[in-house]
Amino acid sequence: MTRARWATFALVIVLAGGSYGCAGARNTLGTGASACYRALPPAESAISKKGKLVGVRRVSSATLRAGLSRTTSLATLPDEDLCVFAFNGTYPPGSVTSARNTVTGHYAIVAVGYNHPTVVGAFVVNQLPTRFKHLH
Repeated sequence: MTRARWATFALVIVLAGGSYGCAGARNTLGTGASACYRALPPAESAISKKGKLVGVRRVSSATLRAGLSRTTSLATLPDEDLCVFAFNGTYPPGSVTSARNTVTGHYAIVAVGYNHPTVVGAFVVNQLPTRFKHLH
């Protein structure tokens, strides 16, 4: 083989190896909330699987209290990390398990324990308290 052919062959091997590493399977989303997706079934159950998932964030209960300062039921949340899911839909009173809303809202926020995936609180709001969508 000539030197040019060896160089071309080596370049093809390097490029193929590099693209294989980029296309490999991954078991996480690369975000701090990736472990929260195991808590999705209880959150969906709380909204009776109605609505579209907007996003999920891993936050402390103190951060959630700060974002939803007008919600009185937050005082009962345990001090722990939570997986907080946001769903978009129409949520009239009584449509979201554990939510104490008295008006219809466009978003359901469901807080699920990070270590033990059970619903610890739910809220219906018309405006999201924080960004839930993952921007690229």
